[in-house]
Amino acid sequence: MQVDIAISNSALDSHPLLAAEDASEQTGAIVEFKGLVRREEAGIRIAALEYEAYQPMAENTMHRIAEDLGKTHACDRVVIVHRSGIVPVGEAAIIVRVCSKHRAESFALLTHFMDRLKQDVPIWKIRSIPLTEKPIPANIGKQSPGFSEVLAIVEAACQPLPTERFPLANAFGRVLRETITAPEDQPAFPRSAVDGVALRLDDRSEEFLIVDEIRAGDWRPRQLQLGEAVRISTGGAMPSEGLQVVMIEDVELADGRCRVKERSNETHIRVRGEDVRRGGTLLASGSSLTAGAISLLAGIGHIEPLVTRQPRIVHFTTGDELVSAQQTPGPGQIRDSNTPLVAAFFQQLGLTVAHHHLPENLAQANTALAHHATEIAAADILIFSGGASVGAHDHTPQLLHNLGFELKIHGTRLRPGKPLLFATSGPRLAFGLPGNPLAHFVGLIGFVRAAIAKLTAASTPKLQPAILASPLQAGGNTRETLWPASLSLRNGTLIAEPLRWSNSGDLATLAHTNGLILLAPGTGLLDQSTPVNVLACTQFP
Repeated sequence: MQVDIAISNSALDSHPLLAAEDASEQTGAIVEFKGLVRREEAGIRIAALEYEAYQPMAENTMHRIAEDLGKTHACDRVVIVHRSGIVPVGEAAIIVRVCSKHRAESFALLTHFMDRLKQDVPIWKIRSIPLTEKPIPANIGKQSPGFSEVLAIVEAACQPLPTERFPLANAFGRVLRETITAPEDQPAFPRSAVDGVALRLDDRSEEFLIVDEIRAGDWRPRQLQLGEAVRISTGGAMPSEGLQVVMIEDVELADGRCRVKERSNETHIRVRGEDVRRGGTLLASGSSLTAGAISLLAGIGHIEPLVTRQPRIVHFTTGDELVSAQQTPGPGQIRDSNTPLVAAFFQQLGLTVAHHHLPENLAQANTALAHHATEIAAADILIFSGGASVGAHDHTPQLLHNLGFELKIHGTRLRPGKPLLFATSGPRLAFGLPGNPLAHFVGLIGFVRAAIAKLTAASTPKLQPAILASPLQAGGNTRETLWPASLSLRNGTLIAEPLRWSNSGDLATLAHTNGLILLAPGTGLLDQSTPVNVLACTQFP
């Protein structure tokens, strides 16, 4: 039996597989089933349905089911074409055509195939698009922006936040907004780099009289005579010029004298201005205040650096199905995994977040937002978890409109993370992130993190080159894909191990993800060692 399978993003009626000649000389019946999108779905009048398919597995599974059924139902040919993407009301979501000698065999195979399709094939009806007075937003679908376009729109909307002087002791992780120059030479004076004895460079004696001891913090200039030496500690100020420090391990000390056992040409002296000259740049504006930078600022007495004010962030979860992680979910409920995800994400950036939950009812959600009006007005970023798509209960766009925000993005050409939303109100930003955790993570790492960098005047995260650790079958999806990966450094090369993920709600995969591989639309099989671009979730040099 001949089996032909296809998954298509365009209307099925004109698909080439259906235009081909089906009948053979033995064909006595051709049965065709066409599954159409109805006007009503789950009691709601809709304009369209959206399907998502894991294409390689879906095609292989349909092929296997058809061949299995062909063993018990004598048919000549089966043609199956299935839609993915948005399918308007009245259009076909699937067409199955079966050819056989007798109609009974075709009807039987078709009936059993449709039952197996619903159970076993990874094609999902991911959302219904309600029939409303408003048209479907232009961003939803083929014209939606891809990764670079979304990033450009987000970054263009960001304005650096005001600055403040902040105590150095609490400034770790803050972004510097001034250029720090050296107020004096560093080191400010010649000093010993080791513990040892200081003696004249031109004195080739083997035994010396110890005439003084200089410790770190002492200041006792003196000229040494031939045969004289000074015991000196690491960091001690050199008593005069033209000296050399012999390491303590290379001398013998006894009765106020020292004998040099071994003497090299190394002076073991840190000369004045060796690190940086007065007026030289120590830290550029935009630098992150790491532990080393804090130490440097303390070393030059700069105790109140000028830094970016911390962004104020308010996070809202949506959906009546959510319960806290401490609760046992009831029927139809799930634990809230996005609030801990958002909290941990911002904690990694050194930021705190206010968390609130909104009821699913639109009127009640508006009332809840009114209770937080002062906090919302002061926020630099609003994060909404869920409710960002265009379903009947996806109210985030309307809520943001009511708060005075203008939608800039409503839907992307990405997976996971297609129904991402971005809006602005003056300098304030709002993100509506898909409720599924893996898609949520993509929004945070890909775009919210970039916005934070722009607001704080920090360096923005960039795509980095990496090498695939193992083959990656991407499935030829028509959208750009941010594929979960485990990144590691091997001999200075960034290695990306692609992780298996089943859908955008895959928490098990998320737990092992520290990077995202950016794949172009239509990417199929990538071999091991293929160069790819990755977005690292943590810092890699």
